[in-house]
Amino acid sequence: MRISTWFKNPDNRLILLILAFSTLLLPFIAVSFFTFPSTDDYCHTLAVKDLGYWGYQEHYWKTWSGRYTGTLISATQPLIYESYTGYKIAPIVLLIVYVHAFIYFVRAFTLDKLTRWQTGLFAFLLLFTMLAEMPVISGYFYWYTGYYYTVADIGTLYFFGYLFRNYSKISRTNIAAMCFALILLVGMNEYTLVWLVILSGSLFFFSSITRKRIQWKELILALVALTFGILSVTAPGNFARAESGLYPTPLKYDLLFSLKNSFLWSIHNFTKMAPTLCLLTLVLIPYAARMYHSRQKNEFRFLFIHPAISILIFAGCLYLSYFPSYWSIAEPPNLRGQCVINFWTLLGWIFNVFVLIFWAMEKHDIKIITHVGVYKWVVGLYFLLLYSGNFNYRSAWSDLLTGRAKRYHEEMISRTEMVLNTKDYQIYVPKLKNLPYTILMPTGDMDPAWASVEKNNGCAEWYFGKKFFYK
Repeated sequence: MRISTWFKNPDNRLILLILAFSTLLLPFIAVSFFTFPSTDDYCHTLAVKDLGYWGYQEHYWKTWSGRYTGTLISATQPLIYESYTGYKIAPIVLLIVYVHAFIYFVRAFTLDKLTRWQTGLFAFLLLFTMLAEMPVISGYFYWYTGYYYTVADIGTLYFFGYLFRNYSKISRTNIAAMCFALILLVGMNEYTLVWLVILSGSLFFFSSITRKRIQWKELILALVALTFGILSVTAPGNFARAESGLYPTPLKYDLLFSLKNSFLWSIHNFTKMAPTLCLLTLVLIPYAARMYHSRQKNEFRFLFIHPAISILIFAGCLYLSYFPSYWSIAEPPNLRGQCVINFWTLLGWIFNVFVLIFWAMEKHDIKIITHVGVYKWVVGLYFLLLYSGNFNYRSAWSDLLTGRAKRYHEEMISRTEMVLNTKDYQIYVPKLKNLPYTILMPTGDMDPAWASVEKNNGCAEWYFGKKFFYK
């Protein structure tokens, strides 16, 4: 009886949530102290040193990528300033900001209609799901060169939080701020580009049809996203990269192949997330009902859309997320890109759940429960089992507690010192014995720390000016 009473206290529930957040993040923050620059970090570092910050931007725009914001980020390598500590601080900062972004998003999405602990639980479950469903943690949080994926998702949470918070009455200042955000986000990566261009265009199109007049503010957002999306896609670096010989296949630019495989791969990856998303829905449904009952005039206008339209847009965006990769290189998105797609899948799913609940209660006067009830034990048990069996969580704890991450860090320090202290051009480098998957991306037969497809399998060789033989 005392335990039951203790749990009913909202302050006590909030304390439990803080402990849950801490437990969830602890291994990921702890292994950050053993992060080391790897693969393309060395290429980008030396490129900035050789070309300068803005010369680097021009070079990569012409020869490698149209991610004009992404290259702004990858050109800030701590190694440019001879700092290895920066690679340890960066993931910690990203993880903390990631949590804050989810909380900010949930508060704006719910318009603060939920209690503090309910808001915290909502954000916690989104964070938990995202971490569990990432196909690769290392390339998302611990690889500096790939941070334009992570920062894009963080920026997206803040962008939509800002949009939801001001949706009932969007001012010119709001439009200017959102246009600036769109310019930055569209230039991060092609996956974020696809979603934002389609969503902004859909917002303009369907809002104009619904209100039977052109919505100029929405049109401005759509045009900005489309304009800078075209600018990014048509950058000369994209074509140069596709024709560089890294992707030798006759299936590039094959429309039928791209359409078919985009569909199959989108279904395949969505079904992998589906069980967790369905269990998450059991918590979201009562929250949606509470929000509907507590709404005031003009609140939650962004949720009053026909579910058929919302689901169609979601499915179309998800499908088209895979098309650019199959079209340009005839391959599925890399694991970091899949992290971004999973992020959008999560956001799209929860949005459609709330749209469906609002529509059912508004149009059909369906009575929906506002408390999880006995289902909370089912959801709790599922997420507990997921935590104990999920590869990302298990590998983080394993890398930390077994000392694997620490030993990897020691190996990398030893390797670096050996290379710096050796005058010979050709050096025999010991192969890594410790591979902490939380902070190091597997690369097949290549050395996972120093090899790279960008510079003849040897960004570190280019950086140190020596030839490595691994033994």
